[in-house]
Amino acid sequence: MSNRYIVREIPLPVQASEEKELPKAVAGYLRISEKSVSKVRILRKSLDARARNRPVWRYAVEFTSPIALKHPRVTVSKPEQPVGSETQYPLPGVTVAVVGSGPAGLSAALGLARKGYAVTVFEQGRPVGPRFRDIRLFIKQNRFDAKSNILFGEGGAGTFSDGKLTARTRNEYTDEFLRELVASGAHESILYLHHPHIGTDRLQSIINAFKLRCEEAGAKFRFETEVTDLVLENGQCKGLVAEGKQIPFDAVVLAPGLSADRLYEALEARGVTLQRKEFSVGVRVEHPQQLINQRQLGDKVDVKLAGVAEYFLTWQGENKASAYSFCMCPGGVIIPCADQPDALFTNGMSYSNRATAFANSAIVVPVDIEALSGGMLAGVAYQRKLEQDAFRLGGGDFTYPAQSIAAFLENRADKPPFPKTSFLKPLKWVDLHALFEPAVSDAMAESFRAFERKIPGFIRHGVMIGPESRTSSPVRILRNTETLESVNTKGLYPIGEGAGYAGGIVSSGADGFRLAAVTAPCPARS
Repeated sequence: MSNRYIVREIPLPVQASEEKELPKAVAGYLRISEKSVSKVRILRKSLDARARNRPVWRYAVEFTSPIALKHPRVTVSKPEQPVGSETQYPLPGVTVAVVGSGPAGLSAALGLARKGYAVTVFEQGRPVGPRFRDIRLFIKQNRFDAKSNILFGEGGAGTFSDGKLTARTRNEYTDEFLRELVASGAHESILYLHHPHIGTDRLQSIINAFKLRCEEAGAKFRFETEVTDLVLENGQCKGLVAEGKQIPFDAVVLAPGLSADRLYEALEARGVTLQRKEFSVGVRVEHPQQLINQRQLGDKVDVKLAGVAEYFLTWQGENKASAYSFCMCPGGVIIPCADQPDALFTNGMSYSNRATAFANSAIVVPVDIEALSGGMLAGVAYQRKLEQDAFRLGGGDFTYPAQSIAAFLENRADKPPFPKTSFLKPLKWVDLHALFEPAVSDAMAESFRAFERKIPGFIRHGVMIGPESRTSSPVRILRNTETLESVNTKGLYPIGEGAGYAGGIVSSGADGFRLAAVTAPCPARS
């Protein structure tokens, strides 16, 4: 009789095809015969680079053995709990509108359609193919299209932000989302890598396949159709307003992403309960990838085997001041973003090979939301003003403001020759102190000095392009923690990053599948 076990922290040197050595490594680690180890399945794989020039892979694996094992790092493998094993609640009817086709919207649409609901997805942007063409025209020819950009459209903003699949927590919903990505064409390694990554160049086909899976389950899609309002009757959501017309639905799932200003305004006007939410702003910083590799891994590591180096930096000062790195893109590019003709901001992405000469990351500072004047949407107004100020500081016509970190700290202007960057649109070298309030500028400056101690060369080789303003939604649409229904509007289900309940691709997709899991099968079609 064989037993299933899990063992963690198995070290293997960084080398080609080291996974073939896993059975031998497990046997050696547990001091048992290699013949006693079979059916090895990788659960987790992460790079341990604490020893300079001697990184190792750390594996957690499940395996079968006929031996009754007792070891401090061995546990008996238990059957996985099926997704949706918790209490389920019915939706008020059969027809469901999903607003937004990002990870949360697509996952909710797929899960609810599989449970028999008649799902229609509304997306203000375009399908992913036309989006690619429109964004290319914006970058190369400055042809801005407010309805087709990096922020929204099929697949959401994450389609053009690297395809990083990190998540603070792993659970049955994150695992379900990752499995659906694999079924849509992603490599199976995303199921176990500690920092999985797909790459923008591969996401187009994966998003297309994911949408096809939704359609095969019965979901329908309406692109270039902006939802501007809800239809409410006696505290119950009865549908939505799109293209000036009321469209009835039994339930509405809101998965709006981070460009939903008009929708937020409509929700506030309709009395849907909202809450201010913390968010951060700052800049994109860029360095030579070789510098980050050397500082984080060493100068003798083959990055083709170990992967290019990343960093995760935080700084905590006095009086609650802080800053941190966000959405780090090794071997990537800084990308220009805009969803209005008079505003701009930045993001970062990498292709699947992460092969550019640059590493970039957001360095951002939390905004004191209690100090913001204005109503519930004060954070939205703050972001918009920052983006419009950046447009003017750049001189208009989508020229982006930039400054070297050294010049920023020394309060001086940059002089030619200017540093090279990955950025594909024009830059104007300015004083970025003029863009941010003093509290944000001061926190960024102190964090740069702290990060220099962790990564020598961070200041001297660093370039800033700004602003980074869409780290998260400044608004949360309050919902019941069990049913995920709005706390005061029946039939309305806010999910994902734009609703204030996620912080990236994986957590957004997981939130969509969570909604489907807590929803009972459609009684009219079961």
